[in-house]
Amino acid sequence: MPARTSKALETWHELNDRQQGTLAVIYELDQGAESGRRQDAARGRYDDRPAGEWRSIDFAHEPAMRDVFGWTALQERLMWRGWDNQGNGSTMAALERRGLITRDGRPTRWGRMHTVRLTREGRAAARAGTSLTPDGPCKAALSQRSWEVLALLWSAHLHDQPLKWGYSTTIERALIDKHVPPLARTVPGGYEITDRGRDFYREHYAAHTAAHPDVRAPHPDGTDAEPWPPAADKILAQHRQLYCALLTAWKDATKARKAAEQEAAASAPKPSGVFPDAVVAQVEARHKLWCETAQRRANLASEHTDNLHDRAEYAARAYTTAALSAYQAAIAQANPLEGMTPPISDPDTWDEPPLPAPAETGITAIDTETKKLHAAAVGRPVKRRGPAPTRRTRRGNVRVTEKPAAEPGAALYALAEHLREHVQGGTLLRRLHPAS
Repeated sequence: MPARTSKALETWHELNDRQQGTLAVIYELDQGAESGRRQDAARGRYDDRPAGEWRSIDFAHEPAMRDVFGWTALQERLMWRGWDNQGNGSTMAALERRGLITRDGRPTRWGRMHTVRLTREGRAAARAGTSLTPDGPCKAALSQRSWEVLALLWSAHLHDQPLKWGYSTTIERALIDKHVPPLARTVPGGYEITDRGRDFYREHYAAHTAAHPDVRAPHPDGTDAEPWPPAADKILAQHRQLYCALLTAWKDATKARKAAEQEAAASAPKPSGVFPDAVVAQVEARHKLWCETAQRRANLASEHTDNLHDRAEYAARAYTTAALSAYQAAIAQANPLEGMTPPISDPDTWDEPPLPAPAETGITAIDTETKKLHAAAVGRPVKRRGPAPTRRTRRGNVRVTEKPAAEPGAALYALAEHLREHVQGGTLLRRLHPAS
């Protein structure tokens, strides 16, 4: 790893959670401005302002009257991540002391807008800590969107039909106007890939899957040539479906138990004083029977809740085990099917297999989250660095009056979902092993 990258990553790790979260949001806005500028240039709209201006990001208005002056995009994103509170100013000051941002401002009609801007060191640190391509994207002839559309045209060709779209700017400008001969053409009912487009797809498939691993593009040599078997995704989807179904059943049983318990604890009605004793006895008998049957329903629902809790926990662990196996296979460039099994609806045993620590991918943005989720899943959560995030809305802090019951298998499911999202369709395999 180059020394500069190592230094940037070291700088990232020196920040606490709040500082990392704030720097990540600033980096997102910075990259969004850069991307928007490129898109405008492609449309013929050029921004001649110096980088110091268009990279400047509004932070907070002074006076801080958000109900009057509104929220900045930076405040909005910090809010959704739980980092928007009175400590924002000190966090920005800490980032500035480390040379990761500069702070400035401009006058407004009613006060002053404080601004921030990433430095080169700040951009490098944020990229090293949050980007899935910390060393920079691989070079490819087509952008991600253009490659995605060409893959759709290829897939439509395999089904011997056009891509049934109306006017497409991507096809017209990127795949037709910029290539001679063009990679696509208009036909009745939509677009289709040309002979040159098919040759281009075959010749540049490896380069583009390396540059755009998130795009699912069929292998030009057919399904058998795919390095990632679709059956692996199917098995993970089955595990996910079973867990979600059991979790829903557990929630329904829990809701039924609570409702029945409330009915069982209901106070007896007060009969009118004009009723004779026999009628009063009838009212009391009906209420007693109602409470007794409600208690029986509550007991039954409680038994079901306990059973479904255990089943959901087992399904979540099985899902996580399968996802870990697929994740490890992608890193090792192995066949994921060798270590995966379909879910078992009614297992004979309730053994809990251990969850080994996942191997590292070498991509900090992936490895950091994987470690955190794995630690929570095995009951050893990573110690928080700095203050905890506070969930807020535009109306202030969110106050939770009653803590909801922990869902069975929630930590396991979170880990499994994280792993599945990365391996699905061979994305992680292509990201780590571009030649695959």
